[in-house]
Amino acid sequence: MTGQIYLGTVAIEPNRWGLAEPGGHPLTRVSEWLANIAEAGFDGLELWERHARSVPDEELDALLASEIPIRILSCYTSWDEPDDADRAETATWIERVGAQGVKFNVGSDPDSIADYTERLRRFEAEVPESARLLCECHFGTVAEDPKVARDMFDSVADADRLGAIVHVHPMARDEWSEPLGVLGDRVRHVHVQVAEVPQSTSAAELSEVLRPAAEAISTASPEATWTIEFSHGMWGFGRDDAEFDNPAYILQSAQRDLVALRAAL
Repeated sequence: MTGQIYLGTVAIEPNRWGLAEPGGHPLTRVSEWLANIAEAGFDGLELWERHARSVPDEELDALLASEIPIRILSCYTSWDEPDDADRAETATWIERVGAQGVKFNVGSDPDSIADYTERLRRFEAEVPESARLLCECHFGTVAEDPKVARDMFDSVADADRLGAIVHVHPMARDEWSEPLGVLGDRVRHVHVQVAEVPQSTSAAELSEVLRPAAEAISTASPEATWTIEFSHGMWGFGRDDAEFDNPAYILQSAQRDLVALRAAL
């Protein structure tokens, strides 16, 4: 799977954060866009969990029957909740959609690191052996500190089982460098966030911007895979209105981003 590039379906979901309608339920049926995603050349999907768990049965069936594989299930289950029930339910969905990885975020309370670590240990025991756990080292969580993340992960599983996700963001070009320096080969997945790069920027120009991160991460962690997570047109990222926050426009942007990232890699 080395060097593969996925589309994060959260990018084509206008209600990704409940901004379009209250409740955060999905407005996009990913199955309607699978042909476009395949034509663009993506290697698979990083599927937002609500695109699987909060859709009609026929939509889920269409996703599971697709030639575009679901490579990663992107989940947002709480790590501040002591009860393991929802995290265990997420683990069952990993197997149900046939994902080879699960993206998750730990909590933000520094006083709860030991609790998060223990919950991670129990979660790891629930996740199918065929899937890799991928912790997003997201700002605002305790995993933002790569040393904290390293210590948590080292106490639970090796890098082949439990990896880290870092971010490549052209507006903050070294956002990935510190965690890569600490976590090294444990960085197994990358979220590429280029929503603020206008479509007037060519793929060749964007490729040059992405190249330093792509080369450094690929060298330190040859097993890393990549997801185009944010692309131009997303409301609040480079645009002040929601007019362009629709699957057709976002996929047009994401195709440019895919070409650029492939060239950078």
